[in-house]
Amino acid sequence: MPLGLPSHLAARTTTRAVARAGHAIAAVSLVSVGIVGLSVEVSLPEVALWPALLALLPMLALLVMLDRTPSRFIAGCYVVIGGLGVYLSTLIVSTELGAPIAYDDYVVQLLKLALMMVVGVTPKARDAIAWTTLGYVAGELATFAALATVGAGWQFDGTPLAIYLAIVGTLAVVGAERFTTRASQSALFRAAKDEQLAEVRAVFESRATALLHDTVLNQLAVVTATPDARLSREVRESIAADLAMIVGEEWFAVDAPSDGTAGAQRAELLRRAVAEAGGELEVTLAGDLDALETLPRETADELVRAIAQCISNVRRHAQTTHAEIVVGASPEELSVMVIDAGVGFDVAGRSGGRLGVGSSIIGRLDSIGGAATVWSQPGKGTSVMLRVPTGVPRR
Repeated sequence: MPLGLPSHLAARTTTRAVARAGHAIAAVSLVSVGIVGLSVEVSLPEVALWPALLALLPMLALLVMLDRTPSRFIAGCYVVIGGLGVYLSTLIVSTELGAPIAYDDYVVQLLKLALMMVVGVTPKARDAIAWTTLGYVAGELATFAALATVGAGWQFDGTPLAIYLAIVGTLAVVGAERFTTRASQSALFRAAKDEQLAEVRAVFESRATALLHDTVLNQLAVVTATPDARLSREVRESIAADLAMIVGEEWFAVDAPSDGTAGAQRAELLRRAVAEAGGELEVTLAGDLDALETLPRETADELVRAIAQCISNVRRHAQTTHAEIVVGASPEELSVMVIDAGVGFDVAGRSGGRLGVGSSIIGRLDSIGGAATVWSQPGKGTSVMLRVPTGVPRR
């Protein structure tokens, strides 16, 4: 297998490498025949071998074309025209020398080798074997026809056959390796796909769990704690908005970063989330609220829901009527502090097991690359620091 390549690409690369090497061998063979022919022409001026060399020029031109732009048409022309060139060259040499050239002469073997080295025009090993076989058969038929024309008998030549079998064996090994690795590669692809699906599923399960707590569970707690189920207008509007969001599946969508207009809408969404305190809390907003416009939509939505959960926790547990939200920003991240002066609680003893803190705040921000930190002591209030990156949320 070629170094640095995955196994599903290695077979194709190896087949192509064998084809390129074969074309180089064919070119060397034809040039060698030409050198031999010119040497004989110089040493025996009375013998005209140059027509035999001219007959091989189309074959050499087609070989160059085949190596640069492989196609079945060019390969077919190379085999047919090359076979005709081998026939004419063998016939001319035998005629000019006054005796049939030997069937195992190295010049004839070089010509047969050049025809066999057509190798292939596609990355498939079986196609390469088929083209090599055609080249071998064309070479044998061309030399047989030339020797038969001059009245010489044909005899079996084992050298071209041995070369042919070596090439076919190499291509067969490449094809077998590709066949055996195909199943393992598909299994790896399935495993990678399953892992990606599991990651996506985990993100949406976490989001759905947090959303369930933020909406249904919180609203049920409000309804349960309201005497005679007399809900305020703010609470009714908050419940209606939550139901519309869940039914409309808006929480399921993942959007690209938005422009400033969408950012202004998210700032308004923050104010609406604060209003969902049901009128039981006085919430003070401070800091750089416009910094929310720099956030991608998904990050801003998750941050707003985490802030709303913080306000819900203050309303339900802090036993206070006032909370403060302070927004700050830097080039790398945006931070929000939710502060109350309520009864507080023991962070070490309670926060880890609370669904609201664990899933709806900490888990939610972790899913978008953010973080949440809670400081609280009994009798000294609670402060929650929410931090999110200003770039595109991680997946």
